[in-house]
Parts: sequence; structure tokens; C-alpha cells
Amino acid sequence: MIERRARPRWWWSSLMVGGLLVVSTKASPAQQDACRGTALTEAADETGILFVHDRGETGNFYNPETMGSGVAWFDYDGDGWLDCYLVQSGPFPPPAEGRAAATNQMFRNTGDGGFEDVTARTGAGEMGYGQGVLGADFDGDRMPDIYLANWGVDRLLMNRGDGTYEDRTTESGIEVEGASGWSSGAALGDADRDGDLDLYLVIYVEHDPENEPFCLHPSTGERWYCGPSPFEPKMDIFFRNQGGAVFEDETLEAGFETANGKGLGVLFVDLNDDQWPDVYVANDMTFNLLFVNKGDGTFEDLSLMSGVAVSRDGMPEAGMGVAVGDVDGDGDADLAVANFDVQTNTLYINQGDFFFEDNSAASGFGAASFNYVGFGLVMADFNRDGNMDFFNGTGHTVEISPRANVYYEQPDVLLLGDGMGNFSEPDCPLPNQRPSVSRGVAYADYDNDGDPDVGIQRSGRAFSLLRNDTRAGSWLGLRLWSDTPNSEGVGAVVSLRTSKGVQKRWVIAGSSYQSSSDIRVLFGFDKDAKIHEVEILWQSGKVQQIHQPPLESYLTVREPL
Repeated sequence: MIERRARPRWWWSSLMVGGLLVVSTKASPAQQDACRGTALTEAADETGILFVHDRGETGNFYNPETMGSGVAWFDYDGDGWLDCYLVQSGPFPPPAEGRAAATNQMFRNTGDGGFEDVTARTGAGEMGYGQGVLGADFDGDRMPDIYLANWGVDRLLMNRGDGTYEDRTTESGIEVEGASGWSSGAALGDADRDGDLDLYLVIYVEHDPENEPFCLHPSTGERWYCGPSPFEPKMDIFFRNQGGAVFEDETLEAGFETANGKGLGVLFVDLNDDQWPDVYVANDMTFNLLFVNKGDGTFEDLSLMSGVAVSRDGMPEAGMGVAVGDVDGDGDADLAVANFDVQTNTLYINQGDFFFEDNSAASGFGAASFNYVGFGLVMADFNRDGNMDFFNGTGHTVEISPRANVYYEQPDVLLLGDGMGNFSEPDCPLPNQRPSVSRGVAYADYDNDGDPDVGIQRSGRAFSLLRNDTRAGSWLGLRLWSDTPNSEGVGAVVSLRTSKGVQKRWVIAGSSYQSSSDIRVLFGFDKDAKIHEVEILWQSGKVQQIHQPPLESYLTVREPL
């Protein structure tokens, strides 16, 4: 039985103005005080999202069996409530056509706190060996489409606008050689500012199950899963949108000839406020990559010069999930990467002019992840205090860890920020916090109550939905609307000016690990903060101000013509 919850005000066409606390029931005020206002309630079962990931383990130790899969939040039917798309994997290798296989699932948000499985009626139940997913509007019709990064052939499912999807993989032009290998995730951005969205696809490694490397556990001497070292890297792919979600491979023409790492996470985001989106890629034990947009839709590799390719000690790390946001309140975009245990997660502080400093140790960001293997990583204001926080899904890749005090199932980590670039875990108990094997992580305000909830894909486990029951602070949300093919305003930068300072958000499509979060903009702030204005810098260069916006509601804001 799903408890019906009152809908918050939904401002739609009427306002077209140009460690972790997991509890089985709603947290008490005392519990929230101990966690600085944040409480996350496990809600997958009660909301009706019943999904168990199948990693398809066979005993042959195929490396894809360790990598999990992603989650995407988007409003597929346009009713104002975010729906949830979950990627399935096994069995591995994928069965021949016509045989039974695990299926991706679409869960429709019913608007009353629950979800219903609509996979069959939407036609979105892809049966490949799934890895990543990106849900966004590819063709400018205001209806989110679905890109599926698979082991094997990737798929592009286009939204017909009637609540169903059709496979447009062949017509879209994405069936190139690289995209039929082992891709992990994808991101969209208008690289050339022509009004439509281009696609960057990260490819992991060359992989042939007929020639799987043979690796031994260093302690037991038994066969176990290999890490990335025995595999050759493979070139990422940059697809230029020719209009209407028809793509052409322009990887080399656009300047990505050095994009041959072992890619797992990707961001398409403007890192220097010039309205030209740059590309950041997290690679697994090869240099992370930063490609700077030269202002003409082509890119220059500044990976090593920028400081984001390696750790502070000059070593490449096992980069997986990626996140972006202003963690220290200076107005520019900082980068974060989830890594393997011992390496710790890495926080790169933007110093300007494409130079970043690894501040993982001094900030407190890295220490909490020392014994954990980080995968999905998201940045949002989880306790509505105006400061950026992090949620990191963790879990090892092998059942028998090669190191003492490190386990296969690991606890997820919540880090709360102070607005000056420092982070710490909440000082609160962790009831019902069951360690698991987390992979894809994405946030969304699925119940429209003004705080980010978290969806977590667990490798070989049930999906987890953490409903955020924050009571503290106030909030303001925005849904951007453009009449260009970039209908969701991807690439825009939104600033909220209050008496307590300025907050900035970057509108991105694709992030974390194999996942995509709520594309809407959400601000939290103290209840006693005086709101001055919201400013939107659209990627077209147009600037729009909204004075005295109504609070605790979502506004739909249309780009000026």
C-alpha cells in the first residue's frame, strides 16, 4: 500500500517567466539534527520500484560482470513527475537473438509517491548487456529519449511523444565500429553552439570473451577477476549532431585523437564560463582527460597541463564516477572523481584558466573513501543549507578483497559541505545502513518536495531508492525551456543570489557513473535568507533575471527569443 503524499505546488505554464543516515521510517527531528538536517529513507519497495540487477556471473570471470549498470531520471511522459529507468545486464555473454534475456525496466512516477512498471507498454525494455544510460531530449521535441551504452551494440530509443519508444539506432548514425564494443557512459552538450546537442561516448576497453585474461588472487592463488591492466584501451567517440538526432562520427576532426583511455565517466560542461562546453573524462588507471573547447566546436587536450589527469602525487587513478559543481563558493566549476580504495576519491578545485588543484586530503573529501571502491558519485545540496554535498556509491569488484579490512559489500558515503570546500560525514548513527555493491548513482527530486533523492543500482542486488526527508531550510527549483533543439537548456548556468551569498548550478546531461540525474535546477537555502534574484546565462549568451521568485516550487523558465 502506497501512502499518498500531498503534491507540492507545480508551477508550469502559469509561470512561464521568460557515512549516511538510512532509516526504515521517517526520521525524527532529533535524528535530523544529528545529521545536520539530512535524513534518507529507503523507499524502493514501498514505492513499487522492484528491480534486481543481474550481473550474469558464469564462473568464467568475464570482466564486464563486475561493472554493474546505471540509472536515469527523466520525465518521459511530460506530466511533471520524474520517472526512473534502470539498466539490466546479464546474462553474459548476451544470448543470441530470440532467447530469454534480462531486460531494462521503465518505472512511471504516478505522482502520489509511487511508481508503476510500464516497460511493456513503452517499448523501452532493451535486452542487451547494459552498462550506461542517458535520458535527455536528443531531437528537440521536448520528450526525453534514451541512449543505452552496452557491451555490444549501443541503442538509441526515441520518444514518440505518445508514451512509447522506437529503436532509431540505425537511422541515428551511431552504429559505428567503436560503439559496438564496450561503452560505459555518455554525455550531451552543444559543442559548436548550433542549437542541437552533440554526443560524447566513453569507451572502456577492448574486450573479447573468447580470450578473457587469466588472473590469480594474490592471497588465495585462485582465479579471480582481472583489473583493467591486461586490457587495451579503446578510443572514445564524439558524435556531431547533424540535426534531428542524426549523428556523424567526428572524433578526429573535433580534436579528440588522444581520447584513448579506459573511459568510465564523462562530463560535458563549461569550465571557464565562456559558454563553450568542455569535456572531462574519468579513465580507469590511465590519465583522466580534459578537452578544452576552442570556441569553434573543436577541442584541445589540456589534460596534463590542467592538473586533472592525475592525483597530487602524479599518478593516474582508477577513475569511475564524475561530478561537477562549485564546492567552495567562488563561482567556478570544481571537479570530483570516484576512485579505487587506497587511492581515495579526488577533488580538483578550479583555480581559473583551466588549472585545477588536488585538494582531496586537506578538504576531508578523500579520507572517507580510503577503504572503499567508489563508483557512482553525485554532487547536490542534500540538506538544503546552500552548500554542495556528495553522495558516493561504493562496492568492490571482487568478492574476496586482496586487502585486510576491505570487503566486497561496502557502505555508501554521504559527505556534507561547509560551502568553503571542506567536507565531513554526518555525526549521526547509521541504522539499517546495509553495505552493498553500488554502481550507478543518480539523484532526482522524484516527489517534487524540494530535496534531492538518490537512486542506486546495486551489482547483483536490488535497486535502492533513498527518499530525502529533509525538513531544514527552504528551496527553489527551475525547469529550463528553450525553443531551440536544445529544449532543456543543457549548457546553461543558473545563479541564485541571496543575502547569504551566490549559488551556481550547471545544467548538464550525463554524469556520475553510467547514469544521468534530474536535469532540473534545484537550490536549497536557510529559511532566513533573503532571495534577491535568479540569473540564467543561456548557452546562446542570453542573460535572464527573475526577481523575487516564488519559493518552494518549480518554475518553468523560457529562454528569451
